[in-house]
Parts: sequence; structure tokens; C-alpha cells
Amino acid sequence: MTHHQFFFLITAGLLCSAAVGALADDQFVKEAKLRSAYDFDKTLPRQPIDEWLRVHLPWYETPWGEHITDCGEGTGSAADRERDMPLCAEIDVKDGTKVTGYLALLVATQKRGLLKDGMGLYFGYLEHRGTRYDFKRLSDVLEVK
Repeated sequence: MTHHQFFFLITAGLLCSAAVGALADDQFVKEAKLRSAYDFDKTLPRQPIDEWLRVHLPWYETPWGEHITDCGEGTGSAADRERDMPLCAEIDVKDGTKVTGYLALLVATQKRGLLKDGMGLYFGYLEHRGTRYDFKRLSDVLEVK
């Protein structure tokens, strides 16, 4: 095997691995979108999460990010590989083109995959009419006036 063939095989393998990871990430986001508000906070109704957000944040658009994230927990160090990193689906809260808030929904972990139980708001905030709201649970969105 020549050096060029070896380099091609290694590069192709890395690209395939990255593509499979991206597909899994995208699947986690797709699965999260299918959940109800209740799945993220047991005090909320079994209403589809997108619909619930539209009803309770009617002044804003709430587009989902396309890829799963590490919920802001990644350090880039070897310690990340040792732990069961949380994985979040992200939602921007937008007023036109301006992002005024953010929701990070815990949907999976690196080792356990998509969670059957334990999904919830990882963190969130909203700047609304001069007031900053920090959310610890998804139901905290109901406090926005």
C-alpha cells in the first residue's frame, strides 16, 4: 500500500466516522422535537414541545439547532472522554433576527444515548421587555410576563 492510499483510507475512515456521529446527533434533535413539554418537565402538559413553546412564548420564534451539543460542558481535555457527557438540543429564542434567549434541553448522554427518563431543561434564559429571566426548569418559562 502506498503512502497516498494509506492517507486516503485514514481520511475516508475519519470522514465516515464524523458523518455517522453527525447523523446520530441529528437523530437526537429529531427525537427531542417529537417529545412533549411533559417529557422535559413533569409539571407541564403532554403537549408537543414546539406547540407548548409557541403558546407560552408567543412573542418569539424558537428555532432548534440542527446538531446536538455537549451542553457547554466540554473542556477539550482527556477528562471529557472519562465522563458520561450530557448532550443537549438547543433552541434559540429570537425576536426577528436578534437572539434574546436560549434553551438547552438535556436529551441524551454520550454513553447512555437518548434518555427515556431524565430529560429536562439543562439551562436557559430570556431577556424580555427589560427583564432577564433565568430558567432552571422548563416550567419557569411560565413566569415570563
